[in-house]
Amino acid sequence: MRRCTIVMADAGPLNSLWVAGRLDLLLALSMPVVIVDAVYDEVTSDPRYLKDREVKAFVDRNRPPFVIPATDIGAGERARRARAQKPKKNAGELAILDFMSSDDGLAAYVAPGDPVAILFEDAALRIFNKPPNLHLLSTIGMLHGLERVGVIPSAEEIILAMTRPTLPGRKRSDARSFTDLPGGIDEPAAIGSFWTP
Repeated sequence: MRRCTIVMADAGPLNSLWVAGRLDLLLALSMPVVIVDAVYDEVTSDPRYLKDREVKAFVDRNRPPFVIPATDIGAGERARRARAQKPKKNAGELAILDFMSSDDGLAAYVAPGDPVAILFEDAALRIFNKPPNLHLLSTIGMLHGLERVGVIPSAEEIILAMTRPTLPGRKRSDARSFTDLPGGIDEPAAIGSFWTP
């Protein structure tokens, strides 16, 4: 079985797993996890917030498996922030589109035909020229897959922690909502097709 690479398409999975106190599950996958710089910056750039500090510390101390490739979009957004300008709302989406389609993007991290899982929560995720080795996996689908292969005892327990935060430092406003995910994405079997414990 060929090794899968996870590509974080938006900040949602990091936000949700932080709310539940389960960022560690990204390490349990034993797969490279690519977070383009614009998405990484979106979720870690404001040290006034506990989430930003904790996610940054977690990702930074776990390189590898985390990889943060630079993109032109990410560099442009950091320059905007340095000039005290508000970042674009879709910077992460633009950066991931560029990363997935450019010759020095995803192709630099995986061999042709190797499996790639796009981990996401943004229901508006746009996939372009989807090759057969590219799999879409929502955070909820990942949790159900991890339960199915015995890594966690209950996906629903973690989903409850994401939707009704009780951990210290989490507020009601941190609660995650998963009602807008498109049908067919949350395949519980999906993670089992490219991961074995």
